[in-house]
Amino acid sequence: MMAITNTGDADGWVAVAGEFGVLFAVVLLALVIVLVSVGLLFEFLNARHPERKIQKGRTNKRKWKELYRAPGSLAIIALCFSGGLFAQMKGWTITPYPLNWWTGPLFLVVSVFLYDTWFYWIHRLLHCKPFYRFHALHHKSLAPTVWSNHNESLTEAFLNQAFYLIIPFILPIPWQMLVLQKLYDQISGMLGHAGFEHFASPAGRRPFPLASTVFHDQHHSHFAYNYGHTFSIWDRLLGTLYPKYDDTLESFETGKPDKRA
Repeated sequence: MMAITNTGDADGWVAVAGEFGVLFAVVLLALVIVLVSVGLLFEFLNARHPERKIQKGRTNKRKWKELYRAPGSLAIIALCFSGGLFAQMKGWTITPYPLNWWTGPLFLVVSVFLYDTWFYWIHRLLHCKPFYRFHALHHKSLAPTVWSNHNESLTEAFLNQAFYLIIPFILPIPWQMLVLQKLYDQISGMLGHAGFEHFASPAGRRPFPLASTVFHDQHHSHFAYNYGHTFSIWDRLLGTLYPKYDDTLESFETGKPDKRA
C-alpha cells in the first residue's frame, strides 16, 4: 500500500470528502421531505376523488413493501445528483452559464428533454431480457401508487439517475436549474405513479408532447408501452405508445373515464 507522504494533500481530500458529505446529507433530506409531503398530498387527493382512479379493477396492497425499498433508491439518487452538482461547484466540469432570464429557461428545457431521452432508452434497455432482472421489482406493482416510484433495485436507480452525474460535464446548465429539474423530476415521478388522474389536460395528448399519469400507469398495466417520462415524443416516433392512450386521457378530461382502456 502506498504511504501518504503529503499530509496537506491528505487533509485537503478529507476536507473535500466532508464538503461532499454535507451536500449529500442535505440532498437526501430534501428527497425524503419531497417523498413524504408529495405522497401524503396524493393520498389525500386520491381519497377525496376515487372516481379519478385509473385501474378500477385493481388494488395495490404493496405500500409497505414499496416503501421498504425507498431508502436505498433515495440514497442512490442523492449520490448521483450530489456528485454532479458537487463536481460543478468545484469547477471540475465545463463552466456553467450565469443564470439570467434566458439561460435558465433554455438550459432547463434542454436538460429536461435530454433526461427524457436518457430515461426512454435506459427504460427500453431494462426491458431487454439480459437487464430485466434489474427492473422486475418495479413491475411487481401492476397498479402503481404514489409510493411505487422508489420501488426499484439499486442498479435501476443508478442507471436512471446517472444522468445527473454526467450532464454537468456536457451542458453548461446553471446549478439553480439543475436543482429545479431534480425537484420537478421527483414530484413528476411520484405523480406518474399516483394511480389517479387528477390533472388530465389536452396538453397530455396529441398533438402535444407531454405525458400524464395515465401514460405511465398504462406502462405498468400493459408493460410494453409508454417508456418515456415527461414527454410522449419518443414513444410516438418509435411506435411504443399504447394505442388507447390518447382516448383514455381524453375520457378523464370529460369526467367519463373509459373503463375498457
